[in-house]
Amino acid sequence: MTTSVVLADTPALLDSCLKDISANGVTKVAVDLEGVELCRLGKLSIIQLFANGSNTVWLVDVTVLGSLAFSHVDPQGRSLKSVLESERVQKLFYDVRNDADALYNLYQINLVNVCDLQLLEVAVRRSAHLKVRLLSGLAKTIETYISTQAQWQRIKEEGIALFRPEKGGSYEVFERRPLDPRIIAYSAQDVALLFRLEMVLSSRMGNFEKNWKRRVMQASASRVQEAHSPSYSGNSKHRATAPSF
Repeated sequence: MTTSVVLADTPALLDSCLKDISANGVTKVAVDLEGVELCRLGKLSIIQLFANGSNTVWLVDVTVLGSLAFSHVDPQGRSLKSVLESERVQKLFYDVRNDADALYNLYQINLVNVCDLQLLEVAVRRSAHLKVRLLSGLAKTIETYISTQAQWQRIKEEGIALFRPEKGGSYEVFERRPLDPRIIAYSAQDVALLFRLEMVLSSRMGNFEKNWKRRVMQASASRVQEAHSPSYSGNSKHRATAPSF
């Protein structure tokens, strides 16, 4: 299935996004965020959304829309805030912590029903009786569990070169409009893989999948609450340590 990418930077396009991610049969939405120093002290620039059964990755332009990105209500009474806070729809993230911090403290969004695939990856290793001390980043996890094409690596490297300071880039590139086409491609490609990643990880747990999934969901909710704490730091040196659950 070919996936298209749509930048939603007007209320009309946001209506189309809400219709797609709230369609009948949608039970899960993959979510990712991009921004400048993404946390309560930074700026949220883009929120990427991809619903199960859809062929469209939506990039909601928070830089252009501001708080309207979350508060705008479509003709059916739906908003991005209501979707993200819905118990009915599960949200797939990869390391939800800083995303939850930014959403809660900048836009008063309380994420509900989150499955953090970074924790699911920890569960895969622990279900194989491995001792897990450190977390795995998204790029490493994708490379480990999914056979990616050379194009994925090229898009990744082109995006990183634009925003990583050590590569000569700047995170402010996420705030510049019009968005660089390379940033659009970079922002869209990982969220488009989260459903596949969830399927592969779940298949690795065998007969213990249900038990581990329950524990992952509980630990994911704990991560969201941790990110709401006044003492939460998105740059803590302990962030790389795998939690017990």
